[in-house]
Amino acid sequence: MEKSLRKHALIYLSALLLVLLTDLYTKHLAESHLRDKDISLLPFLHLVLVYNKGVAFGLFANAPDFIRVPLLILTPLLALVFTFIYSMRVKDATNSMLMGMVAGGALGNLYDRLFLGQVRDFIYLSYGSLSWPAFNMADASISIAIFILLLRGFFQKG
Repeated sequence: MEKSLRKHALIYLSALLLVLLTDLYTKHLAESHLRDKDISLLPFLHLVLVYNKGVAFGLFANAPDFIRVPLLILTPLLALVFTFIYSMRVKDATNSMLMGMVAGGALGNLYDRLFLGQVRDFIYLSYGSLSWPAFNMADASISIAIFILLLRGFFQKG
């Protein structure tokens, strides 16, 4: 039983570190290369550096600090604890990887909030009058992991 826990903890931590390091590195690249310029890679995919003081989609960006700061710090820490516990209880390799992806993304944005006071976003999707708020690799990782978890839950039997 302990061997199984170690295996799932290793999968979880590997995914967490991969997402965290990728997120921090791509944010560094964005700050180095996107200052005062936008790059269009495809008609709908743009690279543009923006800073977000809020949570997802800029929510609570203008909230008073006594509300915003605890929310922005406690949420990723709770995500880290809950994803790890869930990963160890379920003991499924794919689940451990997905939980690690969520945790890595949460820690990537927490790093920005703690050390920069805001999150660096740089991926912007838009086409014509349609657009999506700018996001980063941490956000993408969290979203992809949750989407896959929902799909798995929907299609699993029992």
